[in-house]
Formats: sequence, C-alpha cells, structure tokens
Amino acid sequence: MRKKSLWAVLRSWLVRYGLLLVLMSFLLLPAAWMALSSFRSNHDLFGPTPNLALTGFTLDNYRWAMQPDGLAMGQLLQNTFATNAMSAVLTTAFCAIAGYGLARYRGGLAKAIIFFLILAQMIQGPMIMVPWYNIAASLNLVNTREVLVLIYQTLTIPAAVWLMAGFYRAIPRELEEAAAVDGSGRIRTFFSVILPLSLPGLSAIALYSFILGWNDYQYALILTSSKYSKTLQIGIAQQMESIGATNWGGILAAGTIAVIPAVIIFSLVQKTLIQGLTAGSVKG
Repeated sequence: MRKKSLWAVLRSWLVRYGLLLVLMSFLLLPAAWMALSSFRSNHDLFGPTPNLALTGFTLDNYRWAMQPDGLAMGQLLQNTFATNAMSAVLTTAFCAIAGYGLARYRGGLAKAIIFFLILAQMIQGPMIMVPWYNIAASLNLVNTREVLVLIYQTLTIPAAVWLMAGFYRAIPRELEEAAAVDGSGRIRTFFSVILPLSLPGLSAIALYSFILGWNDYQYALILTSSKYSKTLQIGIAQQMESIGATNWGGILAAGTIAVIPAVIIFSLVQKTLIQGLTAGSVKG
C-alpha cells in the first residue's frame, strides 16, 4: 500500500475539519472580543478610530466589577453558585432514585410516567411564568434563592430522569442478581453496586442542571431582585439598564468572569458528560 502524499492528507484534514473550524471561529469570535475588550478603557472602546494595538491594557474594569460600590460581583457569584449547586444536588439525588425505579419496573405506570416526562419538555417557559410567580408570592418565596431552586427542578428533572432511566437500563441485571445471591437487598445493591456504576450519568445530570441554572435569565428576572437573591445575569443586566453612563468595560469584564466558571467545569468533566449523555440517550 502506498503511503498517502502530504497533499492527500492535508486535503482530507481540510474536508473533515475545515468547515468545523470556520463555524467555531464565528462562535468564539464574540467571546474573544469580549475578553480582549474587558482590558480596555471606555475611551479606547468607543474612540473615533478602533484601537487594535495590544497596548494600554488595564485591570480597572475588573476592579470595578468586584468592588461593592461597583457591580459587587462577589455577592452575585455567591448567590449564583449557591443556588445552582443546591439545584444540581437535589436534581441528581432525585434522578438517581427515580431513574432507577423507571428503569427496573417496566409496567404500565412506568411507561405513563416516562410519557408525561417527555410531554413536560414541550411546555415553554413563558407559559408557566405567571403561575410560578403566583405560587412563589403565596409562599413568600419571591426574592429568595429557594424559589429558583424549585423552578430549576421542574426544568431539569423531566429530561434528567429520562436520561438516567436509559443509563440504568445499560447496566446488566446480572450484577443485581449476583449481589442478591450474596445476600444483598435491593437498597444495599443500589448503593453498593448500581450507584458507583452510574456516576458518569449522574455527573452529566449534575452539570446539566448547574449550567441550565447558571445561564437562566427569565425566571431570575421575574422572581429575584434583592441583593442576596439575584443572580449574576440579573446584576449585569440591571447595570446595563441603569440611568447614566454605563461602564461598558466593566460590563465586559463581568461577562468574562461569568463565562470562566462554566468553561472550567465543562473542561474538567467533558469526557464524563459525553459518556453519560450518550449512554442515557441511546438506551433511553
């Protein structure tokens, strides 16, 4: 077999990845512009001529974003992290048990539950916005982190339970039968055998729940506005809508800071996320 020429290899690479690189450049260009512009002053951002030189960088925008008399991102990050971490833990714990039940008990009731879980995904967010606000107001949960946690459960649990049920079906029943022969009950088998094997799927569910809440804007806008409840997205949006001169350099710095945690988390668990979602969707 003759070795492929360099041109043939290069052409094959361009065909496979050329279009992908073009698409990725369009997707990453705004984020790259935001990150670079966050180190420039407002004068450089809105000067009469574009300043493309890699000089004049400043950290003043980041100082303003973190200062209490600026954007106070410390409190906003604390609110956002606490809300979404609590939501991810609750979603993962519920789906770990509910998904296993739907996977192992395949009667008519289980099929009906799966059908309604899929049906729930068709309900658009704006349709339940007013009912959710009325419920939160009647329970005195407006302007609290807890109301966002509850809402995020309704948004993530239907798809997450369906995916986890598919993941559990990929685990052979023979493992449970072998544990039963050794004297393990159903609960002990679940926690000692099934749960460790399902960690990739549970990790995917936890990340899915965290990122969904991290990117939420509409529910947080309607239900939170106080200092100790509003999330990062709401704090940035309120600053953009404030009366007077807007510190656009500071806004870009805040946007850059908001992106970094999600990128780091996704980079660390990328393989686990893909493995969990793939197994759950194929077997589901």
